[in-house]
Order: sequence, then structure tokens, then C-alpha cells
Amino acid sequence: MVWLSIVGLLAGALLAQRFKVIVLLPATLVVAVVAIAAGAQLQSASVTILTIVVASVTLQVGYVAGALLEIRGSSALPDEAATVVSGRISVQDPLS
Repeated sequence: MVWLSIVGLLAGALLAQRFKVIVLLPATLVVAVVAIAAGAQLQSASVTILTIVVASVTLQVGYVAGALLEIRGSSALPDEAATVVSGRISVQDPLS
């Protein structure tokens, strides 16, 4: 269960770096299908449901953490001034 949590957090953080929040819906669906397929042969229904819940929650927490890290990282450009223009970040020389 610990490995599942770590993988869920890392996968969520990676998804936050590349995609918008809507990607969590299909990602959670994929997690549920994989957990059902894996748990159907080896575990009881309650353990399979717990696996789905843990994987889904860690995926979403990882997404939020990754999004916060991305926001924090993009706002701290060293030695350069960043200006947000129409949704894009343009870096300008601070001496000009």
C-alpha cells in the first residue's frame, strides 16, 4: 500500500506538470480499472475498494502538490523579471 501511495503521488505530480485538472477524471478511471483487474484475482472486494480509494486520493493529492510546485517554480525566476502577457510568460532583461 505504501508503494501504491508513492506511485500515485508521483504520477499525480507528473500529470500536473503537463495537463490541466480535467486529466484526473480519465486517470482515476484507469486507476480503478487496473485495481479491479488486479484485485479480482487475489483479494476480497473490500481490499479492492480500499486500493481504488487510496490510489485515487494519492493521485489527486499528487496533482495538487505538483501544481503548487509548478506555480511556485514559475514565479521565482532568478536574476530575471517575468511578465505574464496573454497567458504566456515572457522573460525581459531587468536592465532595459
